[in-house]
Amino acid sequence: MNSDRLHERLRGIRSRVAIRKWEARQAMHAGGVWFRLELLLASTRRALVITAEEAAALRAAGFEPHPLGGEIEPPKSLFVVAEESVPASMAGREVAIQDARQILLAPAMILIPF
Repeated sequence: MNSDRLHERLRGIRSRVAIRKWEARQAMHAGGVWFRLELLLASTRRALVITAEEAAALRAAGFEPHPLGGEIEPPKSLFVVAEESVPASMAGREVAIQDARQILLAPAMILIPF
């Protein structure tokens, strides 16, 4: 290996280390919210995006949002509800659990556990 290739490898390694440090720092500042969100989604079989009005109707029906939703910015209403308990009037739009963009953009969701 010549010197230029070694220096290029070193720059790549330093770059990856800097990114990992930044990610770890962000996770620590978040107080574990992202880790807890990952755990919550890992135990979820289906996710339904609902409107704010539907979330208000769920609250009125006696369902409580998961406290984790209030820790995310902007706050979200995340309801963990067994599939048989989801009111028939709640249509919702199903999104893939892996679709982080849709999950983070949704104002409210019903998470159906395994």
